[in-house]
Amino acid sequence: MVRIGIIALLIAFVITGVCLADELKGKVTAVDEAQKTLQISGVVIQAADAWIENEQDYPLSLKEIAAGDYIEVDGKFTGLSEMKAKKIDRKKPESGVVKGKVTSIDIQKREIVLSGITIKLPADAWLEGPNRVKIPLELFAPGYKVQCKGDWTGPCELTAFKVSVD
Repeated sequence: MVRIGIIALLIAFVITGVCLADELKGKVTAVDEAQKTLQISGVVIQAADAWIENEQDYPLSLKEIAAGDYIEVDGKFTGLSEMKAKKIDRKKPESGVVKGKVTSIDIQKREIVLSGITIKLPADAWLEGPNRVKIPLELFAPGYKVQCKGDWTGPCELTAFKVSVD
């Protein structure tokens, strides 16, 4: 009985760790092997302790990642425009993604900020709440965990076509 309780507790920790992770997707704009960092549009990614793999799940070294490669980073935002990576996957190009907690909102400018990354929201952007229901920007609040999909349009700036509350 104690074993079942311990196993259930370990599973809960793993699920909680996965659910609380932040995420970033985009093209690598800079690599610094000496500092063991990457950048995606000005967002610095600390990669020293990260597991890195390619599209077929084969391990890679940081030396095998180059500017222009499309990557997905799972980790935790540690500061403004800074993330510590747990896992980095080199992937086929797709839209940019930022997943994290909203730190501020400017409704007049139609912008939200996630750990120093500005998310611009055009008038036609889809803003989604629970149950995939479209909601107005006014219902978003600091502290909400969101996933933003769009295109990197500047340093630490993503113009989103979809934002959903996790």
